[in-house]
Amino acid sequence: MIAVPVKTNKDNPAVAPLFGKAKWFAFVDNGKITIEENLCDGGRAVAEWLKSKGTDKLIIQEMGINPYQKIKAYNDIVIYHSGFERITLDEVIKKLDSNELKILDEEAMQEIIAHHESRHAHTHDHDGHHGHGHNH
Repeated sequence: MIAVPVKTNKDNPAVAPLFGKAKWFAFVDNGKITIEENLCDGGRAVAEWLKSKGTDKLIIQEMGINPYQKIKAYNDIVIYHSGFERITLDEVIKKLDSNELKILDEEAMQEIIAHHESRHAHTHDHDGHHGHGHNH
C-alpha cells in the first residue's frame, strides 16, 4: 500500500509539502485510492499510523528527521521523494509506477532538511524582513 500526504480530500489532490502536518493522506492499494483525515499529532505519530495501515511505500516532499528515522527503523517502508515542485497525486503515482521517483536515503534526507530549514527561515522571520539584501 502506498501512502501520500495530500492537501485536500478531493479527486486528484496536490501532494502536501509537509509530512507530519498534512491534513489528509491518500492511500493507494492496488490502484484503489482512499483519502483519510490525518488525526495524528506530529510526524512520529503519523509514521505509526501509516505502519498500522500496512503502508510499504511512502511518497513525501518534506519530512523532519524524527519521523524519517522512525519510518526507517521499521525496515519495511520505502520512502520516495516527489521533488519540491507542486505535483498531484495522479502524477506522483504515475512517476512511482514508471520508476521516476528517487528513493529517499540519508543524503537526500539532508537535502530535504536543508531545503526545509531555508524555507522556514524565510517565511518565519519575526522582524518582517526576508533576510536578503544585506547592506555592507
